[in-house]
Amino acid sequence: MKCDICGDDTTNKRVCDRCTQIMNSVIKDVGPDIWNSIEDCRFIYPMIKRVADGSLRTQDIVKEILKGG
Repeated sequence: MKCDICGDDTTNKRVCDRCTQIMNSVIKDVGPDIWNSIEDCRFIYPMIKRVADGSLRTQDIVKEILKGG
């Protein structure tokens, strides 16, 4: 399978371990209450891919989420 976010190979998962780790870091920083209030988190996928590529920081994603998207 391919990761839905970065396209790397993954085994039996839709999101690879690296992207999962980035998402978990973002969830920890914004808090589960705010994260759970997001109806569709797919708009965050391009930003997570940029973090995996090194062109963005997780804190940039957190700021975007906290300001409302």
